[in-house]
Amino acid sequence: MIQLDKAIEKTLYDCLRINPRESVLILIDEFNREIGQKFLKKALSKKIDAALLEIENITNRNPEPSTTIQKLARQVSAVLVLTSYSLLHSKFKNNICYNGGRILFLNNINEDSFIRTVNIDFKILESTSRRISDLFSICKEVYLTTSAGTDLAFRISRHKGSTHVCRVKDAGNFCFLPAGEASVTPDRASSNGMIVVDGSIPGIGIIEDPIEICVKDGSGYKLSGKEEAEKLRKILKPYGKPSRNIAEFGVGTNPNAIITGESVEDEKVLGTAHIALGNPNFEGGSLKGNLHVDLILKKPTVTLDGHLILKNGKMVV
Repeated sequence: MIQLDKAIEKTLYDCLRINPRESVLILIDEFNREIGQKFLKKALSKKIDAALLEIENITNRNPEPSTTIQKLARQVSAVLVLTSYSLLHSKFKNNICYNGGRILFLNNINEDSFIRTVNIDFKILESTSRRISDLFSICKEVYLTTSAGTDLAFRISRHKGSTHVCRVKDAGNFCFLPAGEASVTPDRASSNGMIVVDGSIPGIGIIEDPIEICVKDGSGYKLSGKEEAEKLRKILKPYGKPSRNIAEFGVGTNPNAIITGESVEDEKVLGTAHIALGNPNFEGGSLKGNLHVDLILKKPTVTLDGHLILKNGKMVV
């Protein structure tokens, strides 16, 4: 209970950066009622102007909160979203940010993962992530290998690096937990080689039998493996060729994250890398379709313009 209380406090102060002059709305559904009440209790104990609002369960058929709730959310400084269905890509989020609010999302993460990944030194996390992101911004070529067989080269000269460190202090900002990632969008049609997935994939979980994906000119053209490879084919098939696009490259920087089969945490594990297939829109690219599948790779070796930054999963920068 002490560790949970500490994680809640860190979320409010280190991540959402709430101060006594501000107000916060905690948005929950029935599945997150208990932890929402704990967030409210902590906020009120710190004399924060806070309110807890339970909304109807959001689904893909009804993906937006009501107009009344959106109007209420625009009246506060910050919104903490604790709903089972993610609102990260919603019009709700866009409207709040456009009107000067800021939002922190905490979706689909269990209590153990929440405690583990949030009870960290966010200053160190931010420093590590930004150091790698800055290298992504100034370098032109990436070479990625793993002991499982990944051997992939691509260019990043047209894109800047980005970070996911979850320190939401400025108006119009948003982020989500868990934090800990530096990423970049590969240049279109520049990726060539082989990806061997040995970590995890969302919707499939932890990978028992590695999946091989041959890549040519920025797109996967051959996928092989056992049962898990077939599951990945079924995920990609409805989206056609755009689902094979190499959309993102990222490196995890959270020292407390572990591979659990849930990509929201797995891609943040310190010393892992991930390649995303599908749509790079929210990473700075452009491609039609809503699919974005993160493929987690263990113990990567990464060089940027010939300079080593990761060796067998260990940071060397």
